[in-house]
Formats: sequence, C-alpha cells, structure tokens
Amino acid sequence: MNEAIQEYLSNAGFAFVNGQYEVVLELCKKAIAEDPSNADAYTGAGKACLVLEKMYEAEDFFQKAVDLDSTNGERYFDLGNIKFGLEQFPAALMNYAKAEQLGCNDVVRPKLYYQIGIINHISGDTKAALINFDKADAVGVINEDTKEILLKRLQIHLELEDFASAENYAIQLKMLAPTEFRSYQIYFQVLVAFGKYEQAEEQLLEAEKYSDIDSDIFNKVDMCFNRAMIFAVKAELEPENMVGHYQSAIAIFDDFLTTPDLPQDVIINIVMSKADIFMKMESYDDALHCIENITTSDNYDETDVVIDEPINTDGAENQEISAEEETREKVDFVKLTCYLGKEDYEEAILFAESLKISNNEGYKYFATYADAFITKKFADKDESKREVAMDAYNNSIAFFKHKAFENPMDYFANIYRIRLYAENGKFAMAEDLIKILPDELKDELNKYISDYRAEFEKE
Repeated sequence: MNEAIQEYLSNAGFAFVNGQYEVVLELCKKAIAEDPSNADAYTGAGKACLVLEKMYEAEDFFQKAVDLDSTNGERYFDLGNIKFGLEQFPAALMNYAKAEQLGCNDVVRPKLYYQIGIINHISGDTKAALINFDKADAVGVINEDTKEILLKRLQIHLELEDFASAENYAIQLKMLAPTEFRSYQIYFQVLVAFGKYEQAEEQLLEAEKYSDIDSDIFNKVDMCFNRAMIFAVKAELEPENMVGHYQSAIAIFDDFLTTPDLPQDVIINIVMSKADIFMKMESYDDALHCIENITTSDNYDETDVVIDEPINTDGAENQEISAEEETREKVDFVKLTCYLGKEDYEEAILFAESLKISNNEGYKYFATYADAFITKKFADKDESKREVAMDAYNNSIAFFKHKAFENPMDYFANIYRIRLYAENGKFAMAEDLIKILPDELKDELNKYISDYRAEFEKE
C-alpha cells in the first residue's frame, strides 16, 4: 500500500470516529481512485454509506470488497449486514454463513451470531435465536452490542412468558449500563408488567440518583409518566384511597407541564393522560376542561388537518392520517366519553358520528356502540324515534357480529354485542354469548344483564 492510500485510509478512520461520514466517503473514494484493488477502501466507503443510509451504494462497495478479498470472513459479514438492512434475509444468512466458515475476529463474531439470532427471531424460531445469542456470549466479549443482545433476549423471553428470565436479563442490562436511563426504564417496564410495583418504584429512585436522566428531555418525559403511572396503579389497588392517588398523579403532570420548551406532542400526551384520569374519577367537567386547552391552543388548527385519503366507511383502516387528525380523534373520544357520563346525549351524538369511521378500532367500536345507545335514549323520550333506535341497534349488532366472525378472539366485539342485546331486552342471547368469554369477563357482564333485566321488569 503506497503512502498516499495509507494516509487517505488513516484520515478516513479518524473522520469516522468523529462522525464525519461524508468526509470518510470522500477519502475512501480517493483511495479507490488511487488503487481500485484496495479492499479496505471499499469497506470504508461501504460503512460510511451505511451510516448515511445510502444502502444500495453501500451494497455495491461491500460486494466489491468481497470480490477483492474473498477469503476474509469479515468482508462477508459486512455484506451480510447490508443485505439484512435491505431485508434480503436469505442473502444475509448466506453471507453470515460464509463469514463463520472463513472465520472472524472476536469483535465481529458476537455481532455475527447476534445478527443470525435476529433472523431466527424474525422467522419465528425463538429457540434458534436464543442458541445464537448464547454463541455470542460464548465469545467472551462485552461491548455495546452486548446490551442489544440482552435487550433482544429480554424481548423473546417476554414473548415466551418466561418472566423470571426476562427480569434477569433486565437486571443484567441495568448492571452493564448503570448510567444509562434506558436501562432503568426497561427494567421498570418489566417490573410493572409483572405487577412488582414496589420494586418498580425503587427503580425510579435509582434512575434519578445514578442515570443520565438529565441528558435528554425525553428521559424526563418517561420519568414523569412512570411516576404518574405508579400512583394510577395504587389508585386501582387501593380503592379507598383512589381519589388521593389520582390527584397525586395529576399533580405530577401539572408540575411537569411547567418545564420550559416542552414539545407540543408531549404536552398533548400529558393533557390527554390527565383527562383520562379525570374520567376514571368521573370528573367529566375537569376532563373536558383539559381538552379545551388542546383545542383552543395556537398549535391546534382545524384548517391544518390533512387526510392522506378521502374518508369513507369502506376500508377506513387502510387510511393514513395526520398527527393533527389523530389528536382530534383523541379529543373527540374524550368528549364522547364525558358527555355520555354527563348524560348529555345531544352533545355526545355529535362525536359518535365522527368516530364511527375512525382508523382507530377502539374508537370505532366505542362510537358504534354509543351511537346505538344514544339513539335508544332519544327514543325513550320520544316514541316516534323508536324505529330509528331499533335500526341503530340492529346495525350495531350486525357490525360487531361481523367483527367477531372475522376474528373469533375479538372479545371486545362480543362484549359490545352482549351490552347491546341486554339493552334491547334480548337477555337469552346475551347470556348465551357470555358463555364463550373468559371467566374473568363474565361477572361484570352478568351484572350488566341483571341490571337491565330488572329495568325491563319495572316497565
């Protein structure tokens, strides 16, 4: 290697470490121009293109490096990575296999097994994925990639409902990166998922004391929601202290809203979370007041809402909507819930109509049910609307019946059907449908039927 090429590649290595990837690419291209047979120059150019997200250029450079140095396993590893990035998984696996066959150094080998494990996981073979992660461990090298392997293992064990192993990997991740807030956040989420709320709360204290929480506003956002979540959980576990715990959660949100320069989407998420808590407390006016602050803000302008596709009732699930429209739907959902709770059906019906064609299935289900319920309430006061109410109920029942036919495990479709049957006096049909639901859902629905049967008997 002549002196000029050596200098180009040395400077390129320095530039890469300092994040100057365009400079790296320029220097490597100069080295290639000087010596088109230098495989290191093509590898350097490929790595720069990979970071710059110039995927197909990177693929060409890595392929050329393989062609020039076909006995070097690490060249195949690089080519396998770009194939992986392009989601060409069979080609990625073929190159990884060649890399293992030819051999790689101890830095690359754990990465190799990790990537193969990811392919195993994508293909649904979790057992093979865990074997390859074990192979990565066996190399005996701990580096940045070790954290990603632990995270992926944690994810797989959660999917397998192997909670003890998942928690163990979460602890390892925290021990390996005790200054990174992400480690505590992941462990916190695992503990909450397992119902270990006291330990989860302890992790928040550790994170505040030891982690880099102040390095990123979104770390602070996560901490705010974590702390509020703990009080929300306590409210559920201690009904006698529910109001106090919910008020503590709201106080956390209110305090955090005084943080300067919060991104608007964070503000909206906090306000919506406050509204949700108020709804759980049945403080509907307070919930409505929360969302008024969203709809009247300078950052929420209905004229800015753009729908990528025209709204229609057929195939609405396939439409993409803007962030503004998503926010408006959240607001409409809160309004619908609150006006139903306040028994202000004239207002509630306005929001049921708009949400019936939502892309969000939860909103659509609730609005479809609410539309029939509200129409019945109108008919209770005006007998001339009885036929319209019956049509609304029949249409809603048909909608949920179709959803349950499409997906027999759609419990929500069946729950709404049960409520509609009960409200319409079809108690036997409601009771038959309850039989197919899990036991934990039956008591509340049986009570719902019993309450409506008692109302019908009074009439």
